Order: sequence, then structure tokens, then C-alpha cells
Amino acid sequence: MELLQKFAAVEVQTDRRIAETDKNYCERHQKAYEAAISSFQELAFFWEDMNKVQQELLGGKESSFFYNYLASHNGPSISQAAINNHIEALHKDFIMNLTYYFNSAYHVSVESSEISGVLLPKKPEGRWQDNYVEICEAYQAQMQSLVVRYQDVVDQIILRLDGRSFSEQAFYELFAKCHSAAWNDSTQKPKFERKKDTLSFTGYFCRFRGWPYNKWEVCNSMKDILYGLANFETDSYRVFPVGFSELFRYHEIEEPLVEFPTCKKVKQMKLFKNNRVDLKFHSPQLAEQFVNKYLGTAS
Repeated sequence: MELLQKFAAVEVQTDRRIAETDKNYCERHQKAYEAAISSFQELAFFWEDMNKVQQELLGGKESSFFYNYLASHNGPSISQAAINNHIEALHKDFIMNLTYYFNSAYHVSVESSEISGVLLPKKPEGRWQDNYVEICEAYQAQMQSLVVRYQDVVDQIILRLDGRSFSEQAFYELFAKCHSAAWNDSTQKPKFERKKDTLSFTGYFCRFRGWPYNKWEVCNSMKDILYGLANFETDSYRVFPVGFSELFRYHEIEEPLVEFPTCKKVKQMKLFKNNRVDLKFHSPQLAEQFVNKYLGTAS
């Protein structure tokens, strides 16, 4: 009873460390994942019964009456092995989906393969072992009966955030990318300068493609800074100001001047043919705040 209470306490603690929207996402996928396992287990039962009936009527492959009426010529191939393999794959898919969700929602970087390595039974190795067959059967039995809990996945993700919350880790990684883009690692000198309400990023931050294209591209280093700018504007890792999403994708820009009419902190971005990019804020104070919070000082 005491052990059950401890597990319950861990679950409550996990749910308190994630937002209600995150919990809702996890719970809905937990139910869908478990329903998929149950459905495929039922399918395996029916498939076994179907094969048994066929064998009783026509015998096995060695029988002169044998014909495989269950073979699908124009549809998906079904077999006990295929069903079992799919059930095993569902565990990794569930872990990968939840990890991808938190990575995308908070712009953190956690490898789902590391979590699968902890939560899933280890696949047998070493065919030379005398009891290799028994080990494989035990492994398959574990995988067929296993149900991964979303709380365990979230616990493993949190462990990889070095004690930070999702929001803290998101900002930690965001700041690291912005700082790396804005500073020269070898000289420890900034690649930008501030003049009142304008930040000028001098380096390879954009590219002009001349005739016959006559279009502009925002470089990856500038995109990293724009992610910080979006967070500065919205205080969110999920919501981007109008027009920002296009800048993050591989998207060519027709004009060198990009206005941000819905933003209250940043006013516009201007691209130059010498690869320079200017960000103009609504006040010198806002420009200074952005530098202090997202670009920082030399390492």
C-alpha cells in the first residue's frame, strides 16, 4: 500500500510540472495509444482463430487440400508476426510523439531514442547464447504486454532538462542560439552594434539573389535571432507575431524591408546586399532590453 501511494505521489508531481494543455494532450494520446494496442491484440486473437479454422478444414501446408484463403492479394498483408511487430512499434511511436510535442511546444531538444532506451525492454543481442531463443520469447512477451505511461515519458524528459522547467529550458536553449549567432566564438566580439533604436547585425545574416530572381533569403543565424525576437514580442514559445512564420521557413522575400505592423516592441527588419540586417525597435529602451536578455555579453 505504501508503494502504491509513492507512485501516486510521483504521478501528481509530474502532472503539476506540466501545463493543463500539455496534460490534456498527453492524456488523449495515452488513451489512443492504449486503444490501438487493445485493438491489435484483438486482431491477433481473431487472426489466430481464423487460421485455426482454415487448418481444421484444409489442414496444414503439407496437406493436399491446402489453400491459403487468408492471403491478401490486393490489400494489406496480415500475419501474426506483422501484428506483433506493430504492437511493439507502438511503444516507440508513443514515446517519440510525446517527445516531439514537448520539443516543438517549448523549443527544447530531447532525444526520444534515449527515453525509449530507458523505458522499453532491451532487445536481445548475442545469438551465440545457448538460451537466446528463450530470451527472445521473454522479450517479445514483455513488449506485447507493455503499456508505457505518459507520466514516465514526461519524467524522463524533465530529467534531461538539467533540473529546469520546460519554460526555463526553452529560454536557456533560445538564449544559447541567439548568443551564438550574435557573437564571434573565436574573437569574443559581437557581430552587431546598437544605435539608439536599431540593432545592426553585420556579418552573413541575409543573402540577396540577383537576376533573374531578385529575391532575399534570411540566413540561419538571423533566424535564430528572430526566434528570440518572437519570444521577446509575445513572451511565448508557441505564438509567433504575424509574418514571423514565413521568415522561419525556407521562404524567399520579395522586398528588403519587412514591416511588423502588429508588434509593439519591434517595428521592422531591413536587409542589405552586403549581408547586413537591421532590426528597428519602437524605442531605444526596447532595443537595449532585447540585447541584454537575448544576446548577452561575451562568454
